[in-house]
Amino acid sequence: MDTLLQDLRYAVRLLLKSPGFSLLAIVTLALGIGANTAIFSVVYSVLLRPLPYPHSDRIVQLREKREGLFATGSVSYPNYLDWRAAQRSLTDLALYRVTGVNLSAEGEGEPERITGARASFNTLSILGVRPVIGRDFVEADDKPGVHVALIGDKLWRTRFGANRDIVGRTVTLSGVPTQILGVLPAGMEFARAAQVLLPLAEMRIDPDVLERGNHNGFSGLGRLKDGVSLEQARADFNTIARNLEKQYPDTNARRSVTMRTLLESGVGDYRSSLYVLFGAVGCVLLIACANVAGLLLARGTARQRELGIRSALGANRFRLTTQLLIESLLLSVIGGAAGVLLAIWGLDLILALSPADSLRFQATHLNTPALIFTSVVAVGAGLLAGAWPAWRVASSASPTSALHEGGRGSSDGVERQRLRAGLVVCQVALALVLLSGAGLLLKSFWKVQEAKLGFDPDQLLLMRVTLPTSKYSDDTKIAQFTNRLLERVRGLPGVTAAASAENIPFDSGEWDSTFHLTGTPQNPPGKEPSSEVSVVSADYFKTMKVPLRRGRFFGPQDKPGQPRSIIIDESLAKRFFPNQDPIGKQIDDEQTLAKNPPPLTIVGVVGRVRTDDPTSTFTQLELPQMYFYTDQYAKAVTAQTLIVRVARGNPLALTESVKRQILEIDPDQPVSDVTTMEKSMASTFASRRLTMTLTLAFAGLALVLAAVGLFGVMALRVTQRTREIGIRLALGAQRGEIFRLVIGNGLKLAAIGVVIGLCASLVLTRALSGLLYGVGASDPLTMSGVILLLGSVTLLANFLPARKATQVDPMVALRED
Repeated sequence: MDTLLQDLRYAVRLLLKSPGFSLLAIVTLALGIGANTAIFSVVYSVLLRPLPYPHSDRIVQLREKREGLFATGSVSYPNYLDWRAAQRSLTDLALYRVTGVNLSAEGEGEPERITGARASFNTLSILGVRPVIGRDFVEADDKPGVHVALIGDKLWRTRFGANRDIVGRTVTLSGVPTQILGVLPAGMEFARAAQVLLPLAEMRIDPDVLERGNHNGFSGLGRLKDGVSLEQARADFNTIARNLEKQYPDTNARRSVTMRTLLESGVGDYRSSLYVLFGAVGCVLLIACANVAGLLLARGTARQRELGIRSALGANRFRLTTQLLIESLLLSVIGGAAGVLLAIWGLDLILALSPADSLRFQATHLNTPALIFTSVVAVGAGLLAGAWPAWRVASSASPTSALHEGGRGSSDGVERQRLRAGLVVCQVALALVLLSGAGLLLKSFWKVQEAKLGFDPDQLLLMRVTLPTSKYSDDTKIAQFTNRLLERVRGLPGVTAAASAENIPFDSGEWDSTFHLTGTPQNPPGKEPSSEVSVVSADYFKTMKVPLRRGRFFGPQDKPGQPRSIIIDESLAKRFFPNQDPIGKQIDDEQTLAKNPPPLTIVGVVGRVRTDDPTSTFTQLELPQMYFYTDQYAKAVTAQTLIVRVARGNPLALTESVKRQILEIDPDQPVSDVTTMEKSMASTFASRRLTMTLTLAFAGLALVLAAVGLFGVMALRVTQRTREIGIRLALGAQRGEIFRLVIGNGLKLAAIGVVIGLCASLVLTRALSGLLYGVGASDPLTMSGVILLLGSVTLLANFLPARKATQVDPMVALRED
């Protein structure tokens, strides 16, 4: 310990004697370690932090999947009942669905729309939690006619002032007086952090829910039994699915069960992006370590006489290596501390770019695991940057060299020069890999932004209005509310058009259904064509500026009680009515519970509308689109998005005026999700924007570090070759030739790094394939641009050393020997 403390004190004195060297090494390491700390904090919070439930890795989510489709679908309620009765792999099986809830409590402020969930009575027992106040649901609560609820900790504190007398109190939820049974624990991440949990209750007798072929947005929730693996449970449930397929071929053909851990179901879409970022900061750290290793090698050369004297006084190679390693570890520890400060600042930027609707992203902070990770990385970086230079420098230290290095003309050995050159080659190669990935992501993001939308997103105000079924129980009441509201909103100053719709572009909903062309043979079970469905008001296409290709829009002739109309998009028309006029053709409606309902008549064909990120799983289905008319839709649509187009200015400025119109029609009706279409689209692309922006930032940092490393090596070479350059000039060499010689040496190193980096890029960028759109993983234009950029920076890094070489005075250089 005494020896260690002595070496540590000596290392501190040496670093203080060389503040320029110390500062450069510390800043370099701080940048690499800080970037790793920030990204690890995000990775831990999103991917690694356990859910707040006992043995949360045993909790699974279940969904249904139809063969031939990329996306999973929701669970049919009758299938859930059969799964629960037949399964042997889970302790129990629950069913839940995320839903919005209108909350109004007398004397407790204005009505508001909050996130809620409908869940079977056994949900909390499967999660392994209990209410902190009050009691859990029991089976008797999960029956029609019983109206009870559990509320979240946040809602309890913000809306009800953390009043412990809340248990037993009655509030109005979606128009129904409901008794509060208890308060959920803080920090629950279940069902999009639902703040109200309601039993299934009336849903258990809803004819629509009881239809086996209908999938009403449910997901299954279970906990694996002890000793049962996820793979075994999947096999168990898919055996049940095959049995149901034989028993109910019309509804269950080609349907299987997907099962993922509850954590994976919530964060799986972000995994690839975060791993790419983690790989990027790993490359930055390696470049930083290579840079510091080069600095340590150069410093070791300057200290060769000192180390030789220490060797002459009895210090062996191990003792010298230990001393040099302590110096590099000290630099790294200080760099790690500075990196933590950079990470705190960087996290604010990362969170600003992160998806706002992801609770795990927004909960990211610098915690104990991140600090432990930083400590390990700092020590590892110190060893990585210092071990080899320390060993090589200590190995070359000898009493003889100490006596002979008093002259000014001494220089490094060839082996050490090659080592520094190798470090620069590695830096250039890693920088090229990062630049290639960043270039591909940038071009992909540009392609996504430029992809044809099929509508005009500018100047659109969006506002979610969900009517409670207890108050709006039939189509007539819903239509009256909607039409009165649209008429009022259209009369507001600055409004050019207004409409309502369910399932609009870039919202969080996904609504698809199978269909059948009237008069054609029935498709085999499980092979029916599917279409994305939207229910819209008459002015929807005018408001969204969706072009009409053929026929007409919805109009006064499409009245309730009249033969129902439908509008299809051009992709459905081309696929199912090739070389035909689809106007007047009919489609059988599978969106109503009526037996053998009259078919829908196609009255119009509109342009194709992009509804999501083009790389999303749902978009990859390439489903055609159908539009139903709100006034004629047989099944009441209570949840709608109000869409308002304004002539100019910020659409959000109209928010309060629109809200007043809603409250004048119904004082108890809240609104939610107020935004603009442009912000809704930006939210959809948030994860892609985060990955692209940070990868670009890390690639830029890698480029700067590589350029600094190359500059340092070339500057040192010029200094060490001053006598040689002086002799060349004395023998008649032109200064232009000296300039080209130095530039050529630098370009040679960079070229080797480019070749190695290019080969690595062609392999590693394939990991980005799932994040790319409209560009290949080895896009020639992107690769050419990256090489050109790297070449330009290389020239710039070599320019000053080359210029210094041309200014050598031959007489001074020769006299220094």
